[in-house]
Amino acid sequence: MTVAAVVTGSLRRALGGWGAAAALAWATAAVGAPIAQVGEPAPALDIKLLNGKTVKAKDLKGQVVITMIWATWSPAARVALADVQKLYSAHHRQGLEVLALSIDEQVAEVRAFWQARSYTMPVGMRSDAFFDHYGRVSTTPMFYIVDRDGVLRHRIAGTIEADKLEALLKPLLAAPVPNSVARR
Repeated sequence: MTVAAVVTGSLRRALGGWGAAAALAWATAAVGAPIAQVGEPAPALDIKLLNGKTVKAKDLKGQVVITMIWATWSPAARVALADVQKLYSAHHRQGLEVLALSIDEQVAEVRAFWQARSYTMPVGMRSDAFFDHYGRVSTTPMFYIVDRDGVLRHRIAGTIEADKLEALLKPLLAAPVPNSVARR
């Protein structure tokens, strides 16, 4: 039994039948949002980019999405970014989207790093909302791969060879776009 279930049960008994909804809301807030699990629907989060635009979760439906957590000071992340840019360039038209989220402190440093390398994939900064739903990271790079149906398919901590990452992506990109998205 989870902590939230124990707390919710205690509060429900204390508040009576009408308080079940309030108890659940309090328990979730007290314990925090559940961490996204592989094989489960990915949290629908809007991401603010460095260019000022916001990527809306609803606009990512039907696409395969790599969210990569990285830092300018991480040699492994620097190598991975170059590999992910190549994958993005090769597969964007097939429905691959990349969101590169930096954990650096200085936006100006990230912007300069990005511009110096002429990366074209979207870049933003870390957000508490992202980490609240996906958990904290202990290494960079960190990859979260979501399929066309919005299901978290892979969570990868640390480096992965470009050909292995592409092998994980290919079946996801080959999957049909869900009917609910294709009709828009």
